[in-house]
Amino acid sequence: MARPVLLIEPDVDELGALASKLRAHGLEVAIADGLAGAAERAQAVRVGVMLISSAVASAPGFAEALAAAPALVPLPRFVLVDGVGARAEGELPRWDVELIAKRVHALGHSVPAAAAGGDFRGDLQQVSVADLLQLLGSNRRSGTLSLSTPSGAGEVRLSDGEVVDAVYRRVDGEKALFRLIGEAEGSFAFVGGASVTVRRIERPSQALLMDGMRQLDETKKFVDGLALGNDALLAVMLARPEQRDVEQRVLEALVRPHSLAELLDEVPAPDIDVLGALSGLLSAGAVRRFTGGHRRVELAEPERLTVLAALAQRVARTGFEGMPRIGLAGSQQKLGAVLSSLSRVSDTSVAGDVPVAPAPHHLATIRMTESVSLELVGIPLVDAFAPLWGLVLPSCVAVARLDSEPFEALEAGCRLASVALVDGESVLGSGGEADPERVAALVRATLERAAGSE
Repeated sequence: MARPVLLIEPDVDELGALASKLRAHGLEVAIADGLAGAAERAQAVRVGVMLISSAVASAPGFAEALAAAPALVPLPRFVLVDGVGARAEGELPRWDVELIAKRVHALGHSVPAAAAGGDFRGDLQQVSVADLLQLLGSNRRSGTLSLSTPSGAGEVRLSDGEVVDAVYRRVDGEKALFRLIGEAEGSFAFVGGASVTVRRIERPSQALLMDGMRQLDETKKFVDGLALGNDALLAVMLARPEQRDVEQRVLEALVRPHSLAELLDEVPAPDIDVLGALSGLLSAGAVRRFTGGHRRVELAEPERLTVLAALAQRVARTGFEGMPRIGLAGSQQKLGAVLSSLSRVSDTSVAGDVPVAPAPHHLATIRMTESVSLELVGIPLVDAFAPLWGLVLPSCVAVARLDSEPFEALEAGCRLASVALVDGESVLGSGGEADPERVAALVRATLERAAGSE
């Protein structure tokens, strides 16, 4: 069980008030009004740290009196001082109870007092997840440790003191546990209960904590070295059978653009393994990064957007109900990347995903003004499905081809339907389908080409 704090303050009123505040921050507190009383308390109760009023510490003969109390000599101590100026080593401002509690918790001598025998809650800035799990393990507790962090909510489930499962955001098991160990901000609450039936973690908790701390350090070095920020990542090569499983999974995930955080959430392998694979794939040129690929963009500035909305109304095909429509033609991979980029264009509603069957399908709707919206339709360039293109091409005001290579069936279909065919690759550039700014530029250029070809 955690050892209490020994608070030494000669002012009885101040002693009671400060002890109450410290207990409210999850500390168990023993009190004394001087060194003599403190020595008696330390002999009766196994305290872990002393908090000494500056009035006691600065009194004549303090050092000698302290040396004469064997129960107090080995204890770590802080001197509580008044004022807001510079402080010496080992001094803490008595008015900053939160800082006092944080420093005491950091010593590992105190945790929430109810932890050994009941439910409890607290702040992660005062006690770390690793310390909480060690405490619960030493007391062989069963139940659920719930955590709320700036990045999301998570849970660690324990049975007889051993971690048996963890979930955090979109990940679970050891991967979730290691993420939670690294969280230093937020709150926690432990609720005791029966043993957990689902077990996704088998390793002993002590080994997990040691491995988790090691992986956190290595993961931080990887992330700092890659310096990706909010850049988008996109695979430019397909996975090969001879590659390691984690490399294949990274390439499969990056068929559509992902930020680093999204990639780490999607690939089930440990974060350190995903980062190692990604670093190698970036060096080999199998994955490309696009600066700012995960920022939100506007289709156009307000004045130009008004003009584009008027163009869309003017070029809408007669005989077809609904909003004006633009076609985007390319491989399934490129259409998936464009779909992801469109989700970052303001006032755009996107489809859930690119369907497995390469048939024409709805991609997104862009709201241009209160009364005008533009529909984007995906046309997968697969010869076997070319007969289906006739269902959508006549309703399109224009079609943008995402691939640079000519596609005779598409060209013939556009000529037959009298639809303008735009070279989208010249606007996007290589891999530009992962950049929402370039995709927005492609939509603008395609609509303007439609108006110019009337």
